Amino acid sequence: MNSIFTHEHNIFRDTVRKFIEKEMEPRLKAWEEQGSVDRDIWNKAADAGLLGICIPEEYGGPGGDDLFNIILSEELGHYPCGAILGASFTSDIASHLLVHFGTHEQKAEWCPRILSGDAIQALGLTEPGAGSDVSGITATARRDGDEFVINGNKTYISNAPIADLLYVVVKTEAATGPHDMSIFLVDTRTRGVDIRPLKLMGAALYPVGEIFLDDVRVSADDMLGRENGAFKVLLSTFALDRIQLAARSLAAAELAFDLTLDFVKNRKAFGKTVFEFQNTQFKLAEMKTDLTVGRDFLDACLVRYANSELDLNIATMAKTWICEMEQRVANECLQLHGGAGYMDEYTISRIYTNARLQTIYAGTTEIGKISIAKSL
Repeated sequence: MNSIFTHEHNIFRDTVRKFIEKEMEPRLKAWEEQGSVDRDIWNKAADAGLLGICIPEEYGGPGGDDLFNIILSEELGHYPCGAILGASFTSDIASHLLVHFGTHEQKAEWCPRILSGDAIQALGLTEPGAGSDVSGITATARRDGDEFVINGNKTYISNAPIADLLYVVVKTEAATGPHDMSIFLVDTRTRGVDIRPLKLMGAALYPVGEIFLDDVRVSADDMLGRENGAFKVLLSTFALDRIQLAARSLAAAELAFDLTLDFVKNRKAFGKTVFEFQNTQFKLAEMKTDLTVGRDFLDACLVRYANSELDLNIATMAKTWICEMEQRVANECLQLHGGAGYMDEYTISRIYTNARLQTIYAGTTEIGKISIAKSL
């Protein structure tokens, strides 16, 4: 791994850890009591250099590579806050769409706000009737002179309740095939945009919402990329999205294991520690094996990704297997905690409920398997 992580990557990893330990972990209890995360955490994250990492220097950013985003995602998984906050900051992956497909005017308008933490992004793709199958979206954009009028409904959208900038995926009148889609940049202050927060089973502070678009008027200049070219735009981030999610899932599984190992070595039952029971040792051995396999698999994927050699199917395998593995590990770890594991005040309970989400979003396990099977 030393062959792909530079000195700058290592400094960034250390910065992320210090930021989490100083600005996030100490505030979790207060945020939970109020039911939301203070908006200023985005500005603080911006000050620490955690946002808009891929934005080029021309627009005020550092011009970092994708490994920085993966590092950010992984480090969030290593801390309890990752199980409570979810992937809020890593939705910054939307910046890649803007950087690689946006016009100069679009980047000049939004990049400075993204970098300062004043523009939180959300990708409006999933709909009530179209999830992993993106070709099934029904939201429309009708041309009216130099404008487009957007109507539709998006749901389960990460960061929607706190977003300033939406990337809305629609079908235009020019669409002829199932994969003919377009993307528009929509300011959430635009008339006709309404957002309803949704409550999750886990990740209690992770903002997710439903977006209603009622005759929302945007300029034709707000289209990201070419008309009907959205699938290519979205496809460009699939591998990155799946690898950063696999990295966070693996880190969370490793955290669950470490917490459980410490717990069973100190918890006593029938005159000895829980660790001394053979069943406990067998379970820990199985989990340690899974984690080791997962770590080696992820590292191999990262080397390939850094060298532009990672096939999307391999990235899908990593996301599918590692996220399922995290769920298995979290389940076993919770069981070894006994009654304590079901208590919300124990971090293992948060990791367990959050792990359930990882096999669903960014493409369900089942859709991942279908994609892998098509390559056989």
